[in-house]
Amino acid sequence: MSSEEPSTDRDELIILVTGFGEFQNIKINPSWEIVSRLPPTINFKGIDIRIVTQAEPLKAAYHQLLDVTPKLLDQFTPDIVLHVGLAVERDYFAVEKGADRDGYQQYPDVARKVFTKAETKKYWGKSPARINSTLDFEAVHAKWKAQVGKSADIRLSDDVGSYVCGFVYYTSLEYLWKIGKPEIPVVFMHVPALPGKGDLEKGEKVTLALIEAMAQSCRK
Repeated sequence: MSSEEPSTDRDELIILVTGFGEFQNIKINPSWEIVSRLPPTINFKGIDIRIVTQAEPLKAAYHQLLDVTPKLLDQFTPDIVLHVGLAVERDYFAVEKGADRDGYQQYPDVARKVFTKAETKKYWGKSPARINSTLDFEAVHAKWKAQVGKSADIRLSDDVGSYVCGFVYYTSLEYLWKIGKPEIPVVFMHVPALPGKGDLEKGEKVTLALIEAMAQSCRK
């Protein structure tokens, strides 16, 4: 994993990967534990992939995400964006198809704040009510499943939620839409609770397999 400035060599595929820090009663968030373990570079079937991320986990706070997310996109100018977050109620890995603009006034974040309806109108009033990722999900899921095999339960989903997971997903999708780059694939992956070292190693392998599948799909 690298938090340095991206290379100017665009033969290299740059993938921005983010994970969250603590929230509610979750002190060690497996999403960041996975992201922080990823290697800075990999080569998959002749594709050079550089994995970049922020130096620290994303804070599960709406207003900070609204500020930080576009800055990360501008800093790294990635070819693909992968946000990773925890779904405590699930026991499987899932990539989410898109995110909604509205609904973030319902659940307070770690700063005990919500993103009000007035703020939604102020920042996103002219933006789509729903934005879907441009990723070819069926193709990527098939490649991802071929990589993972039976070692983990991986699924497609369309339930990113209206908490910080959905918020960061929509923030990235909306920003790229706004600056005229909606073709850049943005993806959100939910991971289950991964309490043990072996579980985190599995999570890392699943995440790397997804990165490889996305890279292969984008460079087909």
